[in-house]
Amino acid sequence: MVNTDLVFGHPLKFVFMDWSGEDAHEQLSTRLMNEFRPWKISGFCPICQKNTEFLAKGAWLREELLCTSCPKGSIPRERALALILNELRPDWRDLHIHESSPEVRGISPVMKREARHYIASQYFPDQPFGSMHKGVRNENLESLTFDDCCFDITVTLDVMEHVYHPDKVISEIFRTIKPGGIYICTFPVRKSQTNAWERRFVQNADGTREHLKEPEIHGNPVSSNGSIVTVDYGYDLHLAIAEWAPFDVRVYRFADRTHGILGEYTDLIVCTKPASAAGDRTAVEPTPPATGLGRWLALPRFIKRARSRGR
Repeated sequence: MVNTDLVFGHPLKFVFMDWSGEDAHEQLSTRLMNEFRPWKISGFCPICQKNTEFLAKGAWLREELLCTSCPKGSIPRERALALILNELRPDWRDLHIHESSPEVRGISPVMKREARHYIASQYFPDQPFGSMHKGVRNENLESLTFDDCCFDITVTLDVMEHVYHPDKVISEIFRTIKPGGIYICTFPVRKSQTNAWERRFVQNADGTREHLKEPEIHGNPVSSNGSIVTVDYGYDLHLAIAEWAPFDVRVYRFADRTHGILGEYTDLIVCTKPASAAGDRTAVEPTPPATGLGRWLALPRFIKRARSRGR
C-alpha cells in the first residue's frame, strides 16, 4: 500500500491499493473518512453552466463533492452525464427524452424544465404500467409501454444496478430509441470484478430471495425503504450490453478536476443505436451472470491468469 499527496491542491490523500481483494473498497473508504478534511476546488459546472466551487463535504466524493452553484447541489455522476450529453447532443432541449427514476437535483430538473419533449417515469409495481401516478408515468424498464422508436435519448442515473433482468432492460431501451438515438447512463462498475455482471441474489418463484452476497440497499426517490442492489457490474459490461442489443457502446471514466468529476465509480456508458438499425425488439440470447467456478472459466484470459499465478 502506498500513500501519495493528491496534486489538486488540497490535503486529501489517495491510497493506492490492490483492488483484487473483496474488502479493498471498504478499507479505502474507511481510511479516507478517517483522514478527511473538507476542501474546495474551482471549476465549471456543466449543469448550471457557471464558474463555481466544488465542495467536498466528505471523503466519499461520489456523493459528497457538491457544486455550490447548483440548486440543491449536484454530484459527480450527474455532472458527468450533463457534460457528455452536451457534447454528444447539444440540441437535447429539442429532442424527445425519457428519464427513468429522475433525481430532484442535478441534471434531472434541468432536463424537465428545459427539454420540450421530456418524459419522466418511476417504478410503482402496485399501479398500472403506462398510467400516470404522483405526476410521473409508471413504467417497468423490463417491459416498457412506449411505442417503438419514440425517443432520441434515454437517461438513467444509477438505476441499472436495481433491475433484475438487465438484458431485458437493454433490449427494451433499444426498442424505444430512434435509430441514431442514445442511451446514456451511470451505475457503479466494481473495480475488483472483470465479469460483465453477477447477481447479488436469486429471486424465487414464491417471492423469497436466496442471497449470494451481503444485501446492499441504496436510496430510492419514491420509497423510504430504499432499493436493493440486484446486480454487480464489472469491467466487461460493455461486451454484454452489445450482446443484449446491437448498440454501439462506449465507456467513459473521469478524473476531471475542471468539471468536478472526481472520486470512485465515475463510469458513464453511452449506447448508440445505429442509424440503420431496425426498431423492433431484439432476439439476443442473454449472457448468463458469472457465479462460482464460472467466474474463472467465463473467458480464456481468466484461465491464463490462473496459470500464471500458479508458476
